[in-house]
Amino acid sequence: MRRRRFVVTAAAALGAAAFAPVRAAAPAEVSFPTAGGSLAYRRFGASGPVLVFLSGGPGLRSTYLDPIAQTLAADHATIVFDQRGTGASRDAYGDGSLVTVAGFVADLDALRSALGLGRLALVGHSWGAMLAMAYAAAHPERVASLALLDPGGPSMQFYPDFARRLREHLTDDERLAVGAALEAGKLPPPAAITPGYFHDHAKGVAFARTPDATTVYANVATAIGRDATAHYDVSAALQGTTIPAFTLYGSDDVSLAAKPALDALFPHATTSLVPNAGHFPWLENPVPFYAGLEAFEGSVPPAA
Repeated sequence: MRRRRFVVTAAAALGAAAFAPVRAAAPAEVSFPTAGGSLAYRRFGASGPVLVFLSGGPGLRSTYLDPIAQTLAADHATIVFDQRGTGASRDAYGDGSLVTVAGFVADLDALRSALGLGRLALVGHSWGAMLAMAYAAAHPERVASLALLDPGGPSMQFYPDFARRLREHLTDDERLAVGAALEAGKLPPPAAITPGYFHDHAKGVAFARTPDATTVYANVATAIGRDATAHYDVSAALQGTTIPAFTLYGSDDVSLAAKPALDALFPHATTSLVPNAGHFPWLENPVPFYAGLEAFEGSVPPAA
């Protein structure tokens, strides 16, 4: 199979079924102008320390993180950001010239300004964790904490092992379907690739049938995947960082491919391994997932 993209396919529906989050009021939906258009976010919770959630993919619609944001909104104001070219920030794709790692870092700093914050407490999932690290590398003084959920690595060196682990989680038919899509220059169909991200293959199959599981913005996934391959490496910039960090993985997570490099980069980080879970541990084993994340967020100074 030819290596093409770092793509995660997910949605929020299974999260609601697997774990009943604290039900916050309907989120406030906010947009703000920036270069090339407007960017948008959803805000859950009316008060408390602010947490900013960054979704994976790249190019995945951010709504699959809403159940986590709703749950943590009991004690925090939680922000779920639509990255440029996705969700309510779709029109900001423009000519694509700002759909780069550096462009997304600039967008995240624009969000910080729009929120009126000096520093951000970032919660990134998968590619979103990589974006959080890229932002911390560029603006360390503007980051209060890093919660890296099922993260990619500090460079793209993790990717071959990630792809190998993912292939091993797929059936023969799924591998053939993924390979055929990549050879044709297309994103893999959710029905073929999504089960590979789960500890319980049957849950992954069911998850792939939910409407949001197909919401990957292909042009964003392609553009960021290409740019990250060429330009993403935060290893040197984050070496010796004092930013409080937390890493979390499912015990059967394809992102365990990134763990050795992240352990070396963040030797003092708190780490949690959620048993019987894959790349979306809040969907498969929510109790230890939330226990780990909430303990970390309660232990670090709030962003301000």
